[in-house]
Amino acid sequence: MQKINEVYSRSERPIKVLQFGEGNFLRGFVDYGIDVANERGQFDGDVVIVKPRPGILAKFKAQDNLYTVALRGIKNGKVYQEDRVITCVQQVLGAYEDYEAFMGLAKLESLEFVVSNTTEAGIVFEAGDALADCPAKSYPAKLTKFLYERFRFFGGAADKGLVLLPVELIEDNGIKLKECVLQYADLWQLGAAFKDWLEAANVFAGTLVDRIITGYPQDKIAELSEKWGYEDDLAVMGEPFGQWVIEAPDSVKERLAISSEELSVEFTENLKPYKERKVRILNGAHTSFALSSYLAGKTYVKECLEDPIIRREIEAIVLDEIVPTVHLPRENSEQFARFVFERFENPFVKHALLSISLNSVSKWRARDLPTLKDIYARDGKLPELLTFSFAALLAFYRTSEMQEGFLVGRRGAERYEISDDAAVLEFFRDNSAKATSAFVKAATARTDFWGEDLGAMAGFNAQVTADLELIEEKGMLQAIAAMLEKK
Repeated sequence: MQKINEVYSRSERPIKVLQFGEGNFLRGFVDYGIDVANERGQFDGDVVIVKPRPGILAKFKAQDNLYTVALRGIKNGKVYQEDRVITCVQQVLGAYEDYEAFMGLAKLESLEFVVSNTTEAGIVFEAGDALADCPAKSYPAKLTKFLYERFRFFGGAADKGLVLLPVELIEDNGIKLKECVLQYADLWQLGAAFKDWLEAANVFAGTLVDRIITGYPQDKIAELSEKWGYEDDLAVMGEPFGQWVIEAPDSVKERLAISSEELSVEFTENLKPYKERKVRILNGAHTSFALSSYLAGKTYVKECLEDPIIRREIEAIVLDEIVPTVHLPRENSEQFARFVFERFENPFVKHALLSISLNSVSKWRARDLPTLKDIYARDGKLPELLTFSFAALLAFYRTSEMQEGFLVGRRGAERYEISDDAAVLEFFRDNSAKATSAFVKAATARTDFWGEDLGAMAGFNAQVTADLELIEEKGMLQAIAAMLEKK
């Protein structure tokens, strides 16, 4: 069978994007979006990928940097399949193996953007990095030296600054990256003029990204190759939903014109409500229904949406309780929620409920407790379904059987493993045999788990106890149905 570069070829465009990271996510998200925008005449720019760590890039060279993004899922209520050959990657370099070529990119007139995904631990300041290192170890040190080279080559020209777009999953990623770069500028004594140029001519944008990329489709590649008519050792599979929110001035929006129906790019002056939307609606929904759904007999997320009782529960939690607490226009949050439901229904992804259950105590605290507290503060009463989700968490964790490193729960005749921090596991081991009301009181009083005594909210312990007794009496599915009947 032919290779992908024997069937497809590239047309070179101006290099506008320097990308730190050759991984699946950037290739299936950022490069995909750029490729779509190029095809539609919106952007007209190519990407150079720099591998920030030592490694082999032979697969890219063998395929002339071409690869396929295969998207599978539900879109606008219908099964969606797309196979796109990405042609916008002009070069792939190693920061170590091709150091001079990498640094030479700093002199490109056309360069406008730097995208990075160097993992959550990538944006750090390491005092041991030196200006003389070729290259420096950390990503911010590499970037600082690159920016300094550009500053010197163009004589500090104000129009030769870059837009830095970190997509690492850390809070305030743009701010953290800028702080590291300024620290290196001080450590290496690069001068006040360079620091002024960093501040005035460059934009360190905060970003929030959202698309599930599952990576190389090992189990489906033979079938896909047959369909495509070529071999592709760099193929990437993911879901059709894609959204990139960028906190940056309007001038960046005008230059980074890559938003499309295939990949939505939103610009904002304040990223926090968008992060809140994602954490509360997407992550919070997962955490609110995963444990109860598992105890109701489900194994995967898609099965939950196919059950009329659980689907109604999920929609009520999200649309009636979570969405009104998000600090964005309601229609914006509702549209995002509809996308989330489609993502949950994806027939091509088997998202196991037990994988979502890992570390559920800290997840519920971060994802669902803020919503519950906002509703309690607003209405003076507890939200029924989010309170029930806490009772379901206690039901899922309520076991005294412990093995090395995990608790053993029971779903009928089946056993399941409960993984969490040692203190959490030990608490449930030691308290699960108590009477239900005493068990609930002990659980809600653990300020180290929740950041506060949840029992201080009027009626919380009583409602959780009633919900837990309902689950024990009727079984989880019927308990959910009974809860919904009261709404």
